[in-house]
Amino acid sequence: MKIYEYQAKEIFSENGIETPAGQLALSVKEAVKKAEELDYKVALKSQVHVGGRGKVGGIKFASTKEEVEKMAEKLFNMEIKGEEVNRLLIEELQDIEEEYYLGLTLNRSKKTDTLIFSRSGGMDIEEVAAKKPEKVVKVNIDPVLGFQNFHLNPIVKAFDFDREMSKKIVPIVKKLYDIFKNNDCLLVEINPLALLADGSVKALDGKLEMDDNARYRQSKLLTMWDEEKEEKMELIGRQAGFVVIKLSGNVSVISNGAGLAISTLDALQRHGANAANILDLSGGATSEKVQKAFDVVLQDSDVESILFNIFGGITRCDEIATGVSKSLEKVPSEISVICRLQGTNRDEGIEILKEAGLEAASDLEEVVEKVVKTIKGGE
Repeated sequence: MKIYEYQAKEIFSENGIETPAGQLALSVKEAVKKAEELDYKVALKSQVHVGGRGKVGGIKFASTKEEVEKMAEKLFNMEIKGEEVNRLLIEELQDIEEEYYLGLTLNRSKKTDTLIFSRSGGMDIEEVAAKKPEKVVKVNIDPVLGFQNFHLNPIVKAFDFDREMSKKIVPIVKKLYDIFKNNDCLLVEINPLALLADGSVKALDGKLEMDDNARYRQSKLLTMWDEEKEEKMELIGRQAGFVVIKLSGNVSVISNGAGLAISTLDALQRHGANAANILDLSGGATSEKVQKAFDVVLQDSDVESILFNIFGGITRCDEIATGVSKSLEKVPSEISVICRLQGTNRDEGIEILKEAGLEAASDLEEVVEKVVKTIKGGE
């Protein structure tokens, strides 16, 4: 779950990280009014969840009332990577000496938190890391131990920070790490973290992404979530109790496990097809849960075929097959349903499908070939 920059900065400020003076505007008129309070010397920043807004003109600068009005009008009429701009952060301009990147993320392969720092702030950190890796320092932090001052030693050494600068950076990193842990974040970053002419250090931008699985204990962040910005199918799935990922193809992939779903996507692509969505049933799915899954994926207008790829352990194939057979009557005739069942009660499941007029595929390649054949009109 992502929140807007202005919301991330509210959290930063509450935790003692300095940010520029700024206010939210929902219209051109509001933007002018908020800018007046800052003597019109402002940055107008579109509030969107996608990255790279600066590269496409999503941030403007102004120094007069006329410029504010003109720039706000432009921004409110923008669409950035498919996301409409409907709110602006009007922020006081800063006198910047240096810009840094500071971020924290999860390192799943090493099972650690990872602190990332670069002196090339204000830029795409992945691009900097790829082209000039020496400008990016990554420090792995044991989540049990948490952040300690010594974790900054590689950063201080790499960028030759003096004692005074180190004293400014250390408290900010500590506070950002607390935000990262206390809010169940997958990612939190400040880009740029700026050293200003007056010697202060402020967060000029902010990004915070929370783990969706922690929604139940992050009630405050949930109040910041803009439901309208969530992909429609993913929202429908979540409201029904499923993890759904919307994609750009025409096959709905329903499986019991993320790994199985990914291997199914790979097989589809090998055969020249692509998924419209993925729905994970998870383990122990009942026939009722399968019927509910049909209700979800059938709301995706891109779907031309529904592919079930099930490997039964605690999930029983006969339960899956029962759910499929009970759902067929609500599936439009132009949408095919193709199943592959393996594992617990497979034979019983195949028999149930036969009685419903469906023939189960024996392996992954066969089920994908059947799907591709149906969506290509039997060619």
